[in-house]
Amino acid sequence: MKTFGEWLREQRTARRLTREEFSSRVGCSTAMLRKIEDDERRPSAQIAELIANCLEIDDRETFVKVARGEWTTDRLSPVSQRVQPPNFPPTQTSSSNLPILPTPLIGRQQEVDELCKLLTDPHCRMLTIAGPGGMGKTRLALETASRSQTDYEDGVYFVPLAPIHSSRFLIPVIADSMGFTLQGEHQPKEQLFNYLKDKHTLLLIDNLEHLLGDATVPEFFAELLEKTSKLKLLVTSRESIGLQGEWMYEIHGLPIPEGTDIDGTSVELFLQRARRAHVSFDATMEDYPAIVRICNLVNGMPLGIELAAAWVRTLSCREIASEIEHGLDFLSISAKDVPTRHRSIRAVFDHSWKLLTEEEQKILLHLAIFQGGFSREAAQEIANAALPALSALVSKSLIRRNGMGRYDLHEIIRQYAAERLADQPEVKEEAQALHGRYFINFLGQEDLPLRSSTQRESLAKLVADIDNIRSALEWALARQEFVLIETGLRAYSTLYDMLGWYQEGLDYLKCVQDVLSNRSLSDEEKKSLAHVLTARSLFALRTSQHEETQLMLEESLELLKSVHDPNTLEEALTFLGIINIIMGNLARAANLFEEGLKTARSINDKWYEALCLTELVGVDMLLGKTETMHEQFQAAVEAWRKTGDLRFTAFGLTSLSLSAKDAQEYDEAQAALEESIEINAMIGDRMGLGNAYRSLGLLAQAQEKHVEAYEAFQKSLHYFNELGARWDIARLLSEMGRSALALGNDLEAEALWHESLKLSLDTQGPLTALDVLVDIADLQARRGNYSYALQLSHYCLINSFALLKTRARAERLAEELKDKVSPREMDAASRFKTDDQFEDVARKILLNA
Repeated sequence: MKTFGEWLREQRTARRLTREEFSSRVGCSTAMLRKIEDDERRPSAQIAELIANCLEIDDRETFVKVARGEWTTDRLSPVSQRVQPPNFPPTQTSSSNLPILPTPLIGRQQEVDELCKLLTDPHCRMLTIAGPGGMGKTRLALETASRSQTDYEDGVYFVPLAPIHSSRFLIPVIADSMGFTLQGEHQPKEQLFNYLKDKHTLLLIDNLEHLLGDATVPEFFAELLEKTSKLKLLVTSRESIGLQGEWMYEIHGLPIPEGTDIDGTSVELFLQRARRAHVSFDATMEDYPAIVRICNLVNGMPLGIELAAAWVRTLSCREIASEIEHGLDFLSISAKDVPTRHRSIRAVFDHSWKLLTEEEQKILLHLAIFQGGFSREAAQEIANAALPALSALVSKSLIRRNGMGRYDLHEIIRQYAAERLADQPEVKEEAQALHGRYFINFLGQEDLPLRSSTQRESLAKLVADIDNIRSALEWALARQEFVLIETGLRAYSTLYDMLGWYQEGLDYLKCVQDVLSNRSLSDEEKKSLAHVLTARSLFALRTSQHEETQLMLEESLELLKSVHDPNTLEEALTFLGIINIIMGNLARAANLFEEGLKTARSINDKWYEALCLTELVGVDMLLGKTETMHEQFQAAVEAWRKTGDLRFTAFGLTSLSLSAKDAQEYDEAQAALEESIEINAMIGDRMGLGNAYRSLGLLAQAQEKHVEAYEAFQKSLHYFNELGARWDIARLLSEMGRSALALGNDLEAEALWHESLKLSLDTQGPLTALDVLVDIADLQARRGNYSYALQLSHYCLINSFALLKTRARAERLAEELKDKVSPREMDAASRFKTDDQFEDVARKILLNA
């Protein structure tokens, strides 16, 4: 029978991996792997778990027992069953955003077991892992959440709060971590509570302590638990949240061994980190007392151990212990105002700080200003950190480099550096200014890339630095750097529109708008306010706040009369044209698009030229001008393709499908929509997907394929509901009702139309409302209510907002009804006067429903 070492060597060889490659994936030294394969030592339980992960072992419990020598290898699968190289690392499921853990958790098995057990208690809704900074709370929580994933049918999500510094970002960050978009006129908190109401979900709320100074934060979590039934919270914090329903779980340092058994102890962690810092490091018996001393000096604190281990490249273990000991002596004497729980880790930081050069110290101070990581280029511009300096700080475990080529600081190190930075106000002010200007300029420079063939790459760059961008914008607002803010506004509105972060965009720009609106403005500041109003109007438009959208755009155009800013002018004209379509003012919409087109051409802006052309064709379609409509939409698609903007190419394709459908070119329409859906899915544009699936439903409806149409409409409704796009939902429900009626579901059709009518009233959408009135009239006629049906048809015929298609449908129905009613009923049909508001007519229908 093979030994475990022989079995493991065969598994590695079958995968064509060298010992160096396999040990790197496992997270142990090559020397340790050699000893395991030569049966000179047994792996710890944690190393065995990681080996099992690399080998894709299904029965982990059996594998660990064999690896530890409790069982023999005959219980393991032979090599022939596992010859395919596994993928590293395993992929995440869609119901979790937990980061992949690169190394096994050492010394916390008992804590993980206890935490998992507590989470299964139905009375435990909020479990807080508390302890000093650097104690490994986040790592322990991630391990616990990872082990608990199968217990939560609606997912386990990691919510990192360290990058945010205001409680107003709490709700957006929680929502974003779950992939849920806050949209619509309802308050973000209400939307989040409704979304989580019945979700069986675990949220890992990480690094909450710095927000607890705001009394609304504990109140928020108390209300969140009250308004949900199955939600559980796993929190990491340096202190209690202070809620009655909170369960506290305090953690301390890793155990320090008294004998030679180091499995699961702080010494094992030191050895693991030391081998990662210096691959040839192999501790001797002479090193053992010094390593134990190091672990004692930092009280078993994982971060302190990691920082100390990083110095094995340049210092012996004894020298490391001596340096830390010296730092502790100093700190214990002079830092009486520092909480006791912080003194050990401060000694480690002080030790690391003193060993830095003056240049490295200055760089680290400036790096503390970053939020959520940074690129090499940003570090160079803001902290004057050239590559050698970054590499030196990485080698000292003070900053980390991830697989995407970005850098970050451990949050505790960032806080330590930030405290030192706060002691130097002038340096801090300089760093904030450099950071703010760099990231707002960085945002502004991505305007064209966001609307070009490099759209996906640009979006990824901006999302990676979103916390830095938010921080920069908040700094600029506080300093009233409005001209600087304006340089990034077009990219800001495009970015937030693509991501669906409408509410956050509305809130931030409202703050800017309020300050600017209450001061005497220079010409440059007038441009800034006009652009702020225009950018904010886009988010109001997306959330169906149509009246407010129009007011903001009219104010923007008034400001632009006295200053020259064609870039903002073309935006304002185009957005105002779109809102006029929605509110039924098609003639004015066409004039605005014509003016927008003229402005775009005057500055050679091909993107806005394509948008205005597309919208003009859309107005012609609504007005029934169909002679060259299909060819114009085809030209618009080609114009979008030339810009390279995938998102709006998909928009053009969806628009083209409508004209192809009307021309009965069904194959062309289908092909356009398939391409549109593929593009929108690739770039994650949910609004685009909602519109594309709606058009797919209309295409099926035109071919009397009502089952297919209804399925497509339901997919569209899913996306519109996620985004809170109530005007789009109103239009969609009216169209769904027609397929429901065709399928014989009269009551369902009626309910859909009533809901559509209600939403149309809420969003000032007369075009959809009038279309629905014809549908309801048709349904009433089928039920024999001829007089009432004729009244509704007559109103639609004489209403100035009614589209040509709507009037044509109403006219056909009225023609069918005229022989079914008496002369007196014909006279009664005129009771709806031309000056009757459609809102009044609609409300009467809803009251009688």
